[in-house]
Amino acid sequence: MQDSSDVDQPPDFAAGQLWRCAGRSAEESPLLLINRVDPHPRGGEIFQVSIAGVRVRKPAEASGITTSLPHVPVIRQTFERSQAEFVRLQAPDPAYLSGHAQWKREFDTGNAGSFGVSVAEVLDFVERGLAAKR
Repeated sequence: MQDSSDVDQPPDFAAGQLWRCAGRSAEESPLLLINRVDPHPRGGEIFQVSIAGVRVRKPAEASGITTSLPHVPVIRQTFERSQAEFVRLQAPDPAYLSGHAQWKREFDTGNAGSFGVSVAEVLDFVERGLAAKR
């Protein structure tokens, strides 16, 4: 008999974990690296992730495409809505630090938040924002 405490338990997410998620197309195989876990003031956690293995249109790049995002703040629902599968442990990527510092300043003043949508929706949102900066 299975212990009822093991049924439907959400995975424990922690810094240094690499997760594969569903992308927007067969050309994308997003990998989310949890760099840091911050407590959310309303309960829960905010995961400071880097995302690699994507194809996001970025007009400012010479190639017009970026394949990684160094800092994206997400909550547990992003993993759940993205069919996340644990890959392995990996050292956090320090490239997230400058984006995190900027986000934290804005978050503390109520001008920034975190994503709770799927990775595919996050990528669409980022792409629209980058296109608007032209």
